[in-house]
Amino acid sequence: MIDPHIRIEGFDARSWANLLGVFASSPPPTDDAVPDRAQGSLFVVHDGNGNVLKALHTRKGRLRGVQYVGPSDLARIAEAERVRFAMALRDGAVDEITERLALRLSREDDYATQVLALARVVRELHDAQVLTVWPPSLTAFPMPTAGMVRRALDVVFPSEHAVVLALFEQERLWTAVVLRRRAGRVDLVAGPDVIARLCGPLGGDWRRDYRIVLAGVERGIAPVHLGLFADVDDARRLLRSDTPGSWAKAALVRDVVVHPMPAYVQVALAADGIRAVTDRSRRFTLGFDIPQIFAPLTQLARDRVAAVANVASVREMLGFDPLKTLATFLSGGRPSGGDGDGSDPDDEDEDADERDERDRADAAGSNDALDEK
Repeated sequence: MIDPHIRIEGFDARSWANLLGVFASSPPPTDDAVPDRAQGSLFVVHDGNGNVLKALHTRKGRLRGVQYVGPSDLARIAEAERVRFAMALRDGAVDEITERLALRLSREDDYATQVLALARVVRELHDAQVLTVWPPSLTAFPMPTAGMVRRALDVVFPSEHAVVLALFEQERLWTAVVLRRRAGRVDLVAGPDVIARLCGPLGGDWRRDYRIVLAGVERGIAPVHLGLFADVDDARRLLRSDTPGSWAKAALVRDVVVHPMPAYVQVALAADGIRAVTDRSRRFTLGFDIPQIFAPLTQLARDRVAAVANVASVREMLGFDPLKTLATFLSGGRPSGGDGDGSDPDDEDEDADERDERDRADAAGSNDALDEK
């Protein structure tokens, strides 16, 4: 999936730092109970019997006097130390990871296969409570295989094409990246300097300049399969949001421009809009989910559109929603709203059920009162 001779060019220190900053995990909003949560990460090494051998805070350094009695205690320690990520490892866990990994890898495995094998080993040790991670939502999604990722990548990013991400700050190009895939492998990562060389000076309005960027990339690199253009602040907000309809609304009002827009993106935006309508309908129908009544017809229409457009669901191939997982990670491990808890968007969560029951009870009480009158 990644060419061993991949070229990375066209970045300076500022544009590279800007690109990484967009995808850096941000702290969740502070509240009165846990102020100033986002202050680094914490790693606790213990002997498995409640004795802490070492506790290291990435900002404060080594900590002394930390008490750890078991996996359920990690959340308490993280809250007390005000960190956004914490990991507890039994002594020897790193050696166990390297040994298990060595048995599963060969020299011919590509980078993606190696990363997935490492993630699977870490998940196994997590399930065995050899290591524990907080927040727990970071380990809640299913682990895809290398074949599943390849099939999803073939849909999202076909060979002999490029994808473009360009973010703007007011009138200037803030950062950008172009990925090119050839023979099934990503062989080029190009930055804003390459785009400037291909496109020349831009006009100062990114909602028009994106066409110039696309023309330059197609002329000098490869045909563009997917392009995403937005103001940097809007991009940060959308990447960290799992609120139903946020992406669909942004595309509709052109806070974000997706062009070219493959069929799977059109289907995904339509589904996002349906989720938003479903979520808001409860507020105006006393808790009764009107779109849910027509769910079979909606699913039939969705399947028909996907079949006609020859669109495969990336979510179905991977076993989880990658955008929701990314939003959870970037927002500090907690869903930001909507149905971002990782559940199926067609299923009502516990809070919605309770709210619906209250609404129905209120409606019944109102009807009884009218009957008495």
